[in-house]
Amino acid sequence: MYPDKITDSFQRIFHVAPALVICAPGRINLIGEHTDYNNGFVLPAAIDKAIWLAVSPRSDDRIELFADDINDACSADLQHLVRSDKGWPNYLLGTFDELRKAGHTIHGANVVLGGNIPAGAGLSSSAAMASGLLFALNELYDLGLSGAGLAQLAQRSENNFVGMNCGIMDMYASLMGQKGHALLLDCRDLTTRYISVDLPDYTFILCNSGVKHALVDSEYNTRRRECEAGVQHFQSIYPDIHSLRDVTEEMLLAEKKNLPDLIFRRCQFIITEKTRVLRAAEALEQGELTAFGALLYATHDGLQHQFEISCPEIDFLVDETRDLPYVLGARMMGGGFGGCTLNLVHNDFVQTFEAHMQAAYQQHWQHELPCYEVTITDGVRIVPAGDFNTAPHRRFNPLTGEWVLVSPHRAQRPWQGQVEKTPTNLLPAFDPGCYLCPGNMRANGEQNPDYSDVFVFTNDFAALLPDVPTVHFQEGDLFRAESERGICRVVCFSPRHDLTIPTMEPAAVRRVVDTWCTEYAELSRLPYVRHIQIFENKGAIMGCSNPHSHGQIWAQETVPGEVVRKQANQARYFQQHQRTLLSDYLARELDKQERVVFENQHFVCVVPFWAVWPFETMLLPKRAMATITAMTDAERDFFAAAYQQLTICYDRLFETSFPYSAGIHQAPVDGVAHPEWHWHTVFYPPLLRSATVKKFMVGYEMLASPQRDITAEKAAAVLKEFTT
Repeated sequence: MYPDKITDSFQRIFHVAPALVICAPGRINLIGEHTDYNNGFVLPAAIDKAIWLAVSPRSDDRIELFADDINDACSADLQHLVRSDKGWPNYLLGTFDELRKAGHTIHGANVVLGGNIPAGAGLSSSAAMASGLLFALNELYDLGLSGAGLAQLAQRSENNFVGMNCGIMDMYASLMGQKGHALLLDCRDLTTRYISVDLPDYTFILCNSGVKHALVDSEYNTRRRECEAGVQHFQSIYPDIHSLRDVTEEMLLAEKKNLPDLIFRRCQFIITEKTRVLRAAEALEQGELTAFGALLYATHDGLQHQFEISCPEIDFLVDETRDLPYVLGARMMGGGFGGCTLNLVHNDFVQTFEAHMQAAYQQHWQHELPCYEVTITDGVRIVPAGDFNTAPHRRFNPLTGEWVLVSPHRAQRPWQGQVEKTPTNLLPAFDPGCYLCPGNMRANGEQNPDYSDVFVFTNDFAALLPDVPTVHFQEGDLFRAESERGICRVVCFSPRHDLTIPTMEPAAVRRVVDTWCTEYAELSRLPYVRHIQIFENKGAIMGCSNPHSHGQIWAQETVPGEVVRKQANQARYFQQHQRTLLSDYLARELDKQERVVFENQHFVCVVPFWAVWPFETMLLPKRAMATITAMTDAERDFFAAAYQQLTICYDRLFETSFPYSAGIHQAPVDGVAHPEWHWHTVFYPPLLRSATVKKFMVGYEMLASPQRDITAEKAAAVLKEFTT
């Protein structure tokens, strides 16, 4: 999780734990664009995308800043603050400047920050940075400032030090947000009313156009000057006018012929937007979501044609939603000229919506379209020490219904367990003593063909046999047995004895995938087969008796317990949501990015939230499919690429041929459609700290529950370093 990442970086840089860790959320603005600096109304909300700051005070006047996500540092002197050419430090340095101007006694600070607010998306990462740091300094130096006071300081910081003439909305929303509520903020006197945002059947989805805006260099300040020109005109007629907030629609229409057309249109948007914000708040309070959605569209039309701060990409995204029956409303959000659209989408069609929008955007603009589901959350807050990144806790696996005990504090203990020498022997391309090499004799006396590609044969000493008499035995309630039929096949991945998946040619790995699909299709036609398990054991410590790269396929009469549990839980989830469990899980993982190791066009590699093994991973197709045979030709390519990329990453991790057990879980073979299934590949590697330190499942793990020390988030961060 992100706070842990920031805390770790702080300790690495400053060799001490931070005094405070702060979560400063970004914001969405439901409605009310550019009305804040016109003393109007806005309706923002804090969201679950944030900047985290680890902060400690200093006894001197040095300011040491480190942006963890971009690996960039900045140093400054509190007594001689000057703007940085780097840009990002100014949002932080300005807070120190404003505190000093306000007469507060402070010293320097050490700050490490990072977060998951997409840059340039219009979610106010800059306001979150300033608000979060001011909140921390207020706590550390006991300044006694209110939330509203901190928001005003953050606004002045951006106005004066950064040079962006913004309003107060972004800072106020970040600091004063409340879970499940938007803030109806009167920007004239900062009075606030919390509006419940109750969306039982709908979700806010952001579509990021990828068009990056830099507000300081954009026409944001130009629009503000144009609004001020309108105010000056009306003040010459109505001396009591102080802002466009005070101008009525009747006043505007009466002066239309006396105003330049451009100034008229700018004023028209602000004045009508004021009314729309109040109507939107009323619609939310009364649960009239259709009316609320219509107001979103009306705001976008005004931003496009009257205020003229949209762009072709954004207009395309909004127009694309107008005929979608499951979208109630959409609009451009943010300062303008790019960023995100805000979309109100029915819960049952979130995936449909995202797929539709991404395909349309790709086709029209040849550009990917990231989509984010956002939740309204609390404002700036202290991240408590002893959270799930440092304290013992349990994590739930929704696929199996089981729990894993996580003990991250144990990762700090000295290792006194088993350490073995790393094997250094190199394998030959052909081993005459290997019963899997081409042309060699197997243990049962059969000779392998002189194969040159993937080779499949029935296991000579199979765990399952196809010709077993049907027998059932039961003695009371305690003794029960039954026969089990099946077939066990061995799949030699390559004729080369010295190659493994990471070292094979990509085309050869693709042929392995094709073989899995072919074998699955063939075995599924056997009338008694109900489950097909494709798996690979790599390395002697995983029980692999031969280093020649190979896997196995077991097809059997009954569905094993692990798959039965996954079947039941996925079916239950699908019945409730009409979406697959793993589709929703994958969407959240892609949104958070905390446990994503890598992704390609069709597959994502994550360390599951509920991972048991130290560097356990899961490969998930982005499209929900019940079985591997549903893959398109392109998806097979990208599955092979992802499988190989992950195994290469494993080998790089400890500079060894990394052992693991990997397997594909997919729907039962029972002649019934399984829309609830989302097939996936799991990797269970035993290595813990190095090529010689293993994780053992003993004691408590065997008797009570699985347990791990390193968190899934830390494991993902480590693996990610070895993906390129």
